[in-house]
Amino acid sequence: MFQKLKISSAKKYIENSIYDHRPKAVRQIDKLGVIIDEKVLNKIAYDQLEKAFSSLGKKVEIILFSDKAEEGVLSFKRSDLGWKGVFKPETAAAKFQQEQFDVLVNYFETPQPELILLGVSTSAKIKVGFSQQDKKLNDLQINVSATEVDLFIKELKKYLAIINQ
Repeated sequence: MFQKLKISSAKKYIENSIYDHRPKAVRQIDKLGVIIDEKVLNKIAYDQLEKAFSSLGKKVEIILFSDKAEEGVLSFKRSDLGWKGVFKPETAAAKFQQEQFDVLVNYFETPQPELILLGVSTSAKIKVGFSQQDKKLNDLQINVSATEVDLFIKELKKYLAIINQ
């Protein structure tokens, strides 16, 4: 019951803040943030994702949405969501929200309130995701499958180069 109330308040927060983001040009990616759903990791390996995203930026910070803790991986879970659409202060999600990213990649195909909330509330110059996601969540949407990591990275580089001209 409480989880439903938390999700409801998170959805209200998302609706109110989704229009606040204004994309900016990114000349160079110094800091890249990636939000990954554990369902993606059922299809591909975390190491493969980490290696692929490391080619994009100098500093890459990846956070995983998973109900079970992964060794050596920054992660958050459903119970980290507090009231009024915010994450509890001591959680990895709350710390991730405080970061300022050049590019934020919402690397999940199935939208869940916790993933969307973290994507909306994290500050980034430009937000990127899949075309299956809500059109308002990302500034740039790439129409590939989550299993096609290399193609996603290639397309992202191509579109960022076009944007920065």
